[in-house]
Amino acid sequence: LGRGLTEEQRRVVTKDMEGLKIKYELPNPDGVRKRQYRVLEVRRKPAKEEMINVEGENISVVKYFTKQYGVSLKYPNLPCLWVGSRDRQTYIPIEFCTMMSQPLPRRKKLPDEAIATMIRQTAVKPLDRQKKIMEGLQRNNDKYKNDPYAKEFGISLSGTMTKLTGRILDPPSIEYRDNGKDKNIVNINKTNPGKWFQDKNTYLNGADVSNWAVLDMALLNDGQYKEVVQGFVTVGKENGIKFGGVDKVMKVRVSMKDMDEALATIEDHLVRIGHHFQAAGSKLDFVLIIFAFKAGSLYDKIKHLGDMKLNISTQCCLKANLYKGGNLSKQVVANVCMKINSKLGGINHVLSKGCRPNILKRPVMIMGADVSHPAPECRSFKPSIAAVVASVEPKAVNYEVQVRIQDMGLESNEEVIKDMKDVTRNLLLKFFEKNNGRKPEKIVMFRDGCSEGQFLTVLAKELMAMREACMELEEGYQPPITYLVVQKRHHTRFFPSDTNKYRNGNALAGTVVDQGINHPTEGDFYLLSHEGIQGTSRPCHYQVLWDDNNLTADELEVLAYYLCHLYSRCSRSVSYPTPTYYAHLVADRARKHHNELMEVAQFDCGSSSGYSAGSGKITESEKRKIKEV
Repeated sequence: LGRGLTEEQRRVVTKDMEGLKIKYELPNPDGVRKRQYRVLEVRRKPAKEEMINVEGENISVVKYFTKQYGVSLKYPNLPCLWVGSRDRQTYIPIEFCTMMSQPLPRRKKLPDEAIATMIRQTAVKPLDRQKKIMEGLQRNNDKYKNDPYAKEFGISLSGTMTKLTGRILDPPSIEYRDNGKDKNIVNINKTNPGKWFQDKNTYLNGADVSNWAVLDMALLNDGQYKEVVQGFVTVGKENGIKFGGVDKVMKVRVSMKDMDEALATIEDHLVRIGHHFQAAGSKLDFVLIIFAFKAGSLYDKIKHLGDMKLNISTQCCLKANLYKGGNLSKQVVANVCMKINSKLGGINHVLSKGCRPNILKRPVMIMGADVSHPAPECRSFKPSIAAVVASVEPKAVNYEVQVRIQDMGLESNEEVIKDMKDVTRNLLLKFFEKNNGRKPEKIVMFRDGCSEGQFLTVLAKELMAMREACMELEEGYQPPITYLVVQKRHHTRFFPSDTNKYRNGNALAGTVVDQGINHPTEGDFYLLSHEGIQGTSRPCHYQVLWDDNNLTADELEVLAYYLCHLYSRCSRSVSYPTPTYYAHLVADRARKHHNELMEVAQFDCGSSSGYSAGSGKITESEKRKIKEV
């Protein structure tokens, strides 16, 4: 404590303490001065350098406390807490403060571990959930039966759940690389859909990883290190990735015990790895980073450096996951290989030709869009981020990306993607380039995160922008557009009354309900496309806002369901279509990059007496720079 805090330590403490109440107790000759405050931030400068204005004279906090209260600070190198109102500069030394017992403020985000634990604890099995719903319904019915007003108006409630007729779509078959010997088509079990086993098949298009490095932050011993490298080489070969052997791997060993040092030196280590391969005249393919424990801030920094600054592909994994049960887990290594292959431009699996929807048999661009909004407490200084992805080849597995920062998030969470015309134009040009001058004959958009109240606004603005982009590229070019909204934030759940369910009671993947609880005139349907492992499965609600392609309900349902099988990170069907999932991942990663750039901008701006770096406010010129990046 005598040395003070590093910048990284200060950021962590600020993040933890911001918005919390502290008790301030200052001993002086007259007794103890007690107050309660809410923390705004931890200041950058130590107390001996933090200057305040007292009666027109600038004086340090240390000197002020000595002069005013006759108190000498034990830790003059520690920063002060900025407390109270942002309009006033109330700085108090940390050593006089104690944390009060208090509930976590509603606006403050729970740690990731706490969120994961909460989800596990609150997940309710389908049969238990059904029982709770029925008990609540019974209690409500008992109240209504004896309510004089309900009787007078003839209001009564049914005591049973609505019975619906649903269908279960046949799962697609999955195609892997044709090796000539084994059958490369995997048929998904119709009685247990939602997953499949790769068996001895190899990826359709495996990457070649000749030059790679291992950044060992878990301090593996020599035997473990060789075992991990050999594990990736062996499992990679079985799956279709050609990893360079142990002799071709560069090893860098770094400790994570001192997190501040790890954060400060990680860029140097990655730069050194890059230079090592440059000096040898070869191109670095990717870096495998092994963590000793979960480290969110370090992970974010690594991804920012790899994606934005050094242009290096990185793959992080935990030692505990690699060594499940004490031995190297080949299943975990195989799962990591799926991510590595897709990151390096490979294709893991596709829909087999025999079951590919008709719309994919002609040039078509499948798009996915999502808008990530800042948390309510950050809305005054963090923008919304829009991400749009689009397929650029017939199999609908490779996607190009466009990201935009939307300042509308500063005032309200407006859902419309403002720059949709330019985004669509760029994606169409990418499609044109990748397909030797062929334009998409049709466009299908899966739009995520749009509430019912914004349907018409989003449709009117974004659909028109997409049409304008097409017309701008070539006069008379008007491909038919189908525009669907995908929603998961609803309270509809399905409880199968027959045997078409998993062992835990959840409905089977492929369950579709398009009558009974749907809109009488608008085209919409509920599709459950994944196997619910934990809790009760939540179906996706698809709303067809526009359809120039005149697709039938069956065609749309099958297309949506089959696209859920193309997610490259696992051999499972996911809960909503792959393009929408990718758009969500892109928006999430862009948010992390934006946060990192904002922190750098704040650090460059410095922190004057009237300026809060912790508040996240940065200059307009810095905002423009971040937007351009």
